[in-house]
This record gives sequence, C-alpha cells and structure tokens, in this order.
Amino acid sequence: MNNKKLGSSYGRRLVAATLVSASLLFPSTVVRATQSLTLLNWEHYLSDAVIQRWEAETGVAIQQIYFDSGDKRDEVLATPDHQIDLVLTALVSAYRFGSRSLLEPINEAALPNLRHVSQHWRDRCGSYSIPYLWGTLGIAYRADRIDEPPQSWADLLLPTRGDEPHIIMMEDHEDILAAPLIYQQRSINSSDNDELKAAFELLRAQASAVLTYEYAITSLGRQRYLDQAVMALAYSGDQHVLNQAPGVDGAPWRYAVPEEGTLLWVDCLSIPTNTPNKALAYRFLDFISDPRIAALNAAELGVATPNAAARALLPEAMRQDPTIYPPEDILARSQSFEPLPPHATQTRRRIISALINAHDAR
Repeated sequence: MNNKKLGSSYGRRLVAATLVSASLLFPSTVVRATQSLTLLNWEHYLSDAVIQRWEAETGVAIQQIYFDSGDKRDEVLATPDHQIDLVLTALVSAYRFGSRSLLEPINEAALPNLRHVSQHWRDRCGSYSIPYLWGTLGIAYRADRIDEPPQSWADLLLPTRGDEPHIIMMEDHEDILAAPLIYQQRSINSSDNDELKAAFELLRAQASAVLTYEYAITSLGRQRYLDQAVMALAYSGDQHVLNQAPGVDGAPWRYAVPEEGTLLWVDCLSIPTNTPNKALAYRFLDFISDPRIAALNAAELGVATPNAAARALLPEAMRQDPTIYPPEDILARSQSFEPLPPHATQTRRRIISALINAHDAR
C-alpha cells in the first residue's frame, strides 16, 4: 500500500539520492549518531514521532530513501550495492527477493514483540518479512468536485466524463490491474492471457480520462493537477496525505471501497542480506512491533495495524472507521496477491508499459 510516494522526476524515477534524517526535519532534536539505518520506504509512511522516539532511545539516525511504486522499489533491491538496511516489502516481493537470497530469513526469536501479531498476519508476509501495516485498494475522490461518492470500480474505469482528463492512476504493474480484474470478476492473480487482455482493454479505454499514471501522492504533492484531479486509484490512508498536500484547503479528499470488492494489501518490513547493520535492523523491527510504538505509528498515519495489542490502544473513532478497518462484508470480498510465475509477471509489466507509452504519446 500501499500510502505511498516520491520520485525524482515524480513518476518514473526513484529518488535514490534523497535521504531525509530526522535531525534535519527537527533541528531542535540533536541526534549525535555514530550509526544510521537506511530504510527504503514509501514517503509519509513512518511517523515523525516514531522516528524521534527511536533516535532518542538509540542514538541511531533513520535515513529514508523513497519510492513511488513497487516496481521502483524492486529496481533498487536488485542493485547489488544498494546499501539498504531495511525495506518495505509485501509477500510477493519478499518471496521473490528472499528466494534469491537477497533478503534475510526472519529469526522470530530475535523479535519478542512479534508475539503481539497473530500468525494470520505473519503468514501474509512469509518467511522474509514481518507485518507492518495493512489496508485496502480503492478510490480517493474530491467530495467537493463530484455529485455522488463512487460506489463501483466502474466510476473510475468507465467514467462518464471520458474525454476529460480528471483521473490519476498508478504505474505499479500489480495494483493497477487489480481494479479491472476485480470489476470483471476475475482473480487478481490471474495468469490467463485473455483475462489480462480484457483488463488491459478496459484500462486503455479509460486512458483518455487519465491525467497521469504517476502516483497521486507524488503528483499532487508536487502541486501537479491540483485543479483537475477528481478521482484517483489509491490506498486506504492516502486521503489523509492528499489533504495535507500544498494547495489543498480543508479536507476535500475522501476514500471509498467499491462494492465489487477490493485488494487487501499487507505491507511488510524486510532486512536485506548484505546490510552490515543486521543487529540494529532487528532492533528496529522489534521496536516498531512494540504495541505503544505500533499504535503511535498507525494513529499518526491513519492506517490499520496488524498488531492486536496496538489496535487496542488506538482511539475508538479510529477503530470504528470503516475506511481504516473495513467491515467484514468488505473483507469477505477482498483478494490478496500471491506469487506469480515469471511469465505472468512479465506479461503484466508489458501491459503497463504499453498503456503508459500510449498515453504519453497522445
């Protein structure tokens, strides 16, 4: 989730050189650190308060490199000398890189706070990562620019204003295909060429209404399309970040899960095998799994935590918010990604490449 977030040309390129330390963000807090941990993460996806608590407790600085799609994250992890100590992953990406010995198999004995996370959620991250946050895929929309809130994926994929660019999508080869596959009542893990082609055709027909395939938080955060954007393919919690974007007044952005169902995503944290700071990385994983820290992080980000003890510490309003903790009927209609054969992944990448190239050539 997939709250998520920055690129150097804000769309297709990762900001691999942008390192943000809390000692710069909070000059009143002096961190005299002889060490640092580098986290590859979505932008706005680790609470500033949590970073401050960690640095005050350990004296170890947190540096973050931001990505704005899973594909960009994977490009960094595939680079032999990436110098990443911790990385935000998901089951599929963790399995992919873990099976290539690029991620550390998690030693749960080194993480006593992991006991607060049920086996159900731990299984959603596999052997090479631990659960961090979870949520849904849906539609973010400007309530002040739309007559009725979107209820169906058709509102995003088959817009009535088809020739007027007003929609923001994303270029992630997995998540962008989830919407049309769910709408067409297919599995989001489909490897069937005909089903993938039908999903592509739906996206291609939508393209004339698309402003950009740059992630909404990325593009709007840089004040692009502020006056035109009405809807966006988004992750639960993104609406909070969008409402804080420069040039946005009040809280016009809302979030809806379409009636056909949704993608249930679980974001995980992994340790690359080549990090020289393995012990510190484990310490951070245990720190972020402490119920008090996990609750603070979830509350500040407005995203659901898989940590049961942390959830009990959240404000009642947050625990009852259906955009954060969806009702059971929504969860019953949700799907989750599973590892796909290489040919299916390549087909999906080609589809997204063809879609974006055609859009950019207009």
